[in-house]
Amino acid sequence: EEEMAQQIVSALLQSVGMKEEELRAEAQIITDWVAGKSRDDVTAAMRGEGDSPVAAIASAAKGDEFWMYSRYFGLGLVQMMQIVEDEVDADSTFPILEEWLTTSMGKSHFTASSDSDLYFKTKTKLDMMETMMKEIEIREKKRMAERLEEKAEKALLKAERDAQMAEEERKDMEARQLIEA
Repeated sequence: EEEMAQQIVSALLQSVGMKEEELRAEAQIITDWVAGKSRDDVTAAMRGEGDSPVAAIASAAKGDEFWMYSRYFGLGLVQMMQIVEDEVDADSTFPILEEWLTTSMGKSHFTASSDSDLYFKTKTKLDMMETMMKEIEIREKKRMAERLEEKAEKALLKAERDAQMAEEERKDMEARQLIEA
């Protein structure tokens, strides 16, 4: 499954003319920078302060009047939140997105908030599906174990019957030999 997911991602990126290695390297640069930073550090970078890669992106977006928000940009912000904050959920992202996008960058945060809500709803559904699949798998393993146990009991009973039958046949043979002798 994981290999199939990787192939799908690779094909998708290739189909839009992106180089996966470059994309992953750029994502790693941002992730490495965000690791260990506070929310205030990221907010300052979103204002364009400093020489971080996040500040460079924010400055470029602020300076471009035709810059358009994309869902992937928003999901990147949510990913940064998850690195910076301990607990991130749909409710806690709204004020952070407002602070980072509207206050710091001067861009609207409403679409980003909607996208983060969609992300968390979808993630919740996927988590529930994963839990349900694990429960089904556990149930099936229990059923299989019960069937194997039943088979083992039947085999044990058959072995006992066979042993009793062999013992009875042995006694019959001894009785016949005594009668003949």
